[in-house]
Amino acid sequence: MGFEDAKTPEDVNLLDKDIQECPYHAYNVLREQAPVYKDPNTGFYVVTKYDDLKEVLRNYDLYTRDISGTYDKTIETKRAGYWRNADAVRAIFREKGWPQVDSFGREPPTHGELRRYIDPSFTAGRIRKSEHKIVELIEDLIDQFIDDGEVEFIGQFCVPLPMHVIADRLGLPSEDLPKLKAWSQDQFIAMSQGLSEDEEIACATRLTEFQHYLVKKFDEKRANPQEDIISDLVTAKNDQGEPLSLIELLGTTFALNIGGNETTTNSIAAGMLMLMQQPDKLAEIQADQSLLKNFIEEIIRLETPVQSLFRIARKESVLRGVTIPKNAIIDMRFGAANRDPDEFENPDDMDLHRKSPGKHMAYGTAHHHCIGAPLARQEMTLAFGIVLDRMANIRLAPGRNDFTHHPHFALRGLKQLHLTFDKVR
Repeated sequence: MGFEDAKTPEDVNLLDKDIQECPYHAYNVLREQAPVYKDPNTGFYVVTKYDDLKEVLRNYDLYTRDISGTYDKTIETKRAGYWRNADAVRAIFREKGWPQVDSFGREPPTHGELRRYIDPSFTAGRIRKSEHKIVELIEDLIDQFIDDGEVEFIGQFCVPLPMHVIADRLGLPSEDLPKLKAWSQDQFIAMSQGLSEDEEIACATRLTEFQHYLVKKFDEKRANPQEDIISDLVTAKNDQGEPLSLIELLGTTFALNIGGNETTTNSIAAGMLMLMQQPDKLAEIQADQSLLKNFIEEIIRLETPVQSLFRIARKESVLRGVTIPKNAIIDMRFGAANRDPDEFENPDDMDLHRKSPGKHMAYGTAHHHCIGAPLARQEMTLAFGIVLDRMANIRLAPGRNDFTHHPHFALRGLKQLHLTFDKVR
């Protein structure tokens, strides 16, 4: 089915690669005709309205992120996160590594305890302190292609920038970046809902290698802690004086590794494509870089990098008149909610002067608000500011772009972006 062929909710299959390529028409159909819809293709309850998503995110008594039932034993589910072949995947982690647990899947009050361990790594002071490193990194990356007059912007800039930043924040060596990126990609494709059982097993096997790698790093940081996230985690103690368990350490580091790079990569790439397609907006920002703040918010609203996340119903509930049974999976469509016309005026337009630009839910809300959001915003603001200072007459390379995205159920990312430009400095 093409991008705009859907006329009714029954025409919408969010597993369809054509719809994943450009889901916004399908979102309009669902939002207008069935804002809470049981998808016959997945069995999930798809939620597309802003207010409904906010309710699901905030009402943790009814809806929980703990979709595997790791922490809430009253939940009856056979899922292992986004993996479709849960039993086979669990067996791989059990036999070759350690159980894979979403450490952020806990709800208050224990969720707050975990965030307390991590928050020191994302304080405003630490983020400001890292700014000079990020600026140097951006300059170094641009130096590598600035004399060429052309660049494949995603591979040469959007990927290495956040990958270097999150590795540094975690306290992992830069020489390991290729391995860390490969493992992040394994986590990325594991969430796609598009792998066969054999492919999921192969992916899980590679991720057990990441677990063993991290276990060694945890030991090194315990022996010689530094000012980094892993050091904070391995030296943290709860109110009873107990350290985090190995399972918690692995789950937390897994989440930070992928969350700290994939989404920022995709947001920077999406933002640059928007500027190429809307030269009037590019000219406006070049004339007044104070507009970058609003621009960043519009990028992540319009091209929300995490299109979907799951929740599970702890008990039977009713949302917008639809009964959701206990243990049902809720597919929260952030990409749809962030274009809800009841919440955003001219929701499909980039508005550099939009009032309350940060009210979107691209980074979640309430207690599960993305802990790395301030760091992502900092990276994006610095990246676009320096790129626009050093590159002029930026344009799409003729005949070299097809503007396609990675097929994915939950995440949205452009594959390639070839640009040409004139060197400023």
